[in-house]
Amino acid sequence: MIRRHIVGFGLTTLFLRGALIAVLMWWAGNYSTTVATAMLILVLLGNAAGTLISNILLSWLIIGLSTIGIAILMMGYVVMTIPIKIGLLLAFPVCASLTTLSRSILSAWVGIDRNCSEINSYVEHYDQITKLHTKYNAQKIYKKALRFVMEDQCDSQWLNITAIHWSNNRQIRQFHKRAYNEMLRKIAKVLKDDRLPSEALYYIGHGTFLIISFNLTKQTYDHRNALTRQSLQKLKIGQATPQFKWGTKYINKDNAAKFPELKEIIRHLNRDMETDPIVEYMKEDNANG
Repeated sequence: MIRRHIVGFGLTTLFLRGALIAVLMWWAGNYSTTVATAMLILVLLGNAAGTLISNILLSWLIIGLSTIGIAILMMGYVVMTIPIKIGLLLAFPVCASLTTLSRSILSAWVGIDRNCSEINSYVEHYDQITKLHTKYNAQKIYKKALRFVMEDQCDSQWLNITAIHWSNNRQIRQFHKRAYNEMLRKIAKVLKDDRLPSEALYYIGHGTFLIISFNLTKQTYDHRNALTRQSLQKLKIGQATPQFKWGTKYINKDNAAKFPELKEIIRHLNRDMETDPIVEYMKEDNANG
């Protein structure tokens, strides 16, 4: 919105500047060649000064030249009508001012483009709702961790990749956007509170969170997952309790080569999460039986 206003205002200023130059030259052309030449010189000087000179220096230059011009045209003996004298006096300061304004608008335009690029880069790396890093950063840290798993000769290294998906999040997002965003923030807070500082947390979109755990023992990892499940079960959206699907993958030197990219891991985790409700249903059915 701001960019559109600046562009529109800038184009309007450029149009007025061009129209003013055309009107001044047409008006001066109705008089003698000397008047037309003087007007052309003043217009060119005004555009050059507005383009090349800073605002403070330009202000003093306009004051000085206007004073000299008034002294010559108004007080001296110059055979010229009052309107053309006023036109010559105003040609330089008006052209210089409009040129300076156009330059400022163009600078702001360039600044907005640069800021938009920086903002887009920031959004690509950092989710604004959950305040977690995004899939782009997850891919980078996964590659680095995978390199240690595959190449470290001194000790065995391993990774646990965990995905937590909020089921039916799309329906909530479609009809209750504010409640959807609030729930994402609550889930992110649970992860920040319950997961270890050494674990990397990411939001990869569509209600899915990713946890990369490096060299956690099975006991510690299972305990963290149990705490996280308990905390997530306490969340409420309205009067309902949100449901979550889980997917996990253990990566060590034996299977690391099968998953060179994070997208292969995510694809495997998605398959795990697709079967998660079936597994839970079977557990409940066995318990009832």
